[in-house]
Amino acid sequence: MNWKDVLPKIITQPGSRLRFREPLAKHTHFGIGGEATAYIEVSTVSELAALARFHTEWNVPVAVIGRGSNLLVSDSGFKGISLRLVGELATLEVERNIVSVGAGLALPALSKTMSQRGLGGVEFALGIPGSVGGALIMNAGAWGSSFGDVVTDVTTMTDTGELLNLTHAEAGFEYRHSGLDAFFCVTGATLTLEPGDVNEITERMQTFYKQKVATQPFTEENAGCMFKNPPGDSAGRLIDISGLKGYRIGGAEVSTVHGNFILNLDNATAEDVLKLVAHIQQHVSEKTGIFLHPEVKRLGFD
Repeated sequence: MNWKDVLPKIITQPGSRLRFREPLAKHTHFGIGGEATAYIEVSTVSELAALARFHTEWNVPVAVIGRGSNLLVSDSGFKGISLRLVGELATLEVERNIVSVGAGLALPALSKTMSQRGLGGVEFALGIPGSVGGALIMNAGAWGSSFGDVVTDVTTMTDTGELLNLTHAEAGFEYRHSGLDAFFCVTGATLTLEPGDVNEITERMQTFYKQKVATQPFTEENAGCMFKNPPGDSAGRLIDISGLKGYRIGGAEVSTVHGNFILNLDNATAEDVLKLVAHIQQHVSEKTGIFLHPEVKRLGFD
């Protein structure tokens, strides 16, 4: 029996969804990528645990793609299961300044709700279109703040479907990195936020958001910052002084607004993007002596 015949017996909850041969281009902010063998929106912890055991038993690759905001998918797609967390895996509970949040929740929703509650610490997240899970794994951040700064503990799931609670230290937060991708999935986290004035927190959140809109491409398809900032410098600045803004390969172009963004302007392929990434790395290295390391995750490449 093929694993594709067994999978529908596992994904049965009303809030969940299973589709085969699903184009991942429509599930990523880049708008690029071929088909996943299967695409699942899973809505319960028990169903997620069953899927973890299924993944282990059948040796089927599983990739949690979240909201697809920091992801480049291969033109040939992904030979496996792509996963998004919804339902009870995207909940939010607040008790005073302690927040329990599901990994599937959108970061802008978290930021807005916390500002309305007068809780500070995630104002920077309004302009980040990803999910809490992605922010935890990548230790996402902006304007001098990182998501890991407010995390008390993280709940993860193993390949056997077991839930493990990790302390802040055990999560291994570093700049745009953590140790959480060693697990099958991140399911949620507890945050400790700072009580404050609703108006002040909201104003700070809106200020960050306006700065983002003014200084970064916001309407074109892209995957966010393409490269990590090197220590003490800015990838965008290095790309700018290397004269690469507006440089184009195929349908992919370096943003003229912010050099650390690659845009899908005209049906760009993943191959276009990879060629442009390599071109940027080579020229920035020749110009500045600094090699830029990608921040955007890749899926479906050998």
